[in-house]
Amino acid sequence: MSFAGSFQAIAARYGQTVTLWRDGEIVGTGRAVLRPLLGEARQFVPTDLGLRRQEMVLCLAEASLPLEEQPGDWVLQQGERFYGVRNVSAVEAGRERIYWRAVLVRQEGDVT
Repeated sequence: MSFAGSFQAIAARYGQTVTLWRDGEIVGTGRAVLRPLLGEARQFVPTDLGLRRQEMVLCLAEASLPLEEQPGDWVLQQGERFYGVRNVSAVEAGRERIYWRAVLVRQEGDVT
């Protein structure tokens, strides 16, 4: 079994179905493992109107999702939750892409 095949087995067992949006259109669906990033950054940030929660999530997604490492207006949806993609990078072994690693920030409401 390849590294990518091993990750796909992990995503199938422990992951969740996600939908990837770009510029208001669905560009792909797949499986991803989402986990909160605790201790990385403050969960509450000051704004002009008071404190606002900033929930950051680590996302390990199947390599088949059509993400790109260049910045873009990516939104990842899991169920009723929407996340803006802060940064993304491919995890590879040799020339084989195993999965995508991304840091997500939860967004309120339907932001597609």
